Amino acid sequence: MKENKGKFRFTYFTNKFEETHNFYKSMLEFNLGHSWDRDDNDKGALFEIGEGLIEILQRPSIEENRNPGLDYRIPQGVFMCTQVWNIDELYAKYKLKGIPFKQEIVNQAWGHRSFSIIEPNGLVLFFYEEQF
Repeated sequence: MKENKGKFRFTYFTNKFEETHNFYKSMLEFNLGHSWDRDDNDKGALFEIGEGLIEILQRPSIEENRNPGLDYRIPQGVFMCTQVWNIDELYAKYKLKGIPFKQEIVNQAWGHRSFSIIEPNGLVLFFYEEQF
């Protein structure tokens, strides 16, 4: 069996493209790997985080520009977890920037030190560092 070494990509549509783009790039300081702006119904950006990518896409306002195999609803009930090695530094940096927190930094019973934030679309981003 051939091993799949592709990067994991979490992709979602947003009506707040510019605000979300700015949040990931300027507030969280994620590396922008690639972006495009072909027109109002075809723009997106790939942000590198850990071993994966977060892809944000402008939700097309024109129905015929929507792919029938995709879900255009706002993400609900999902969250993203990212392992880091400098949790206290990252927490302090985000706190100074005024990023909205869902949960302040805490030591979890299962051995992680973690916090979570809320991005412009209401998606929760959970950051943790293993303590064992």
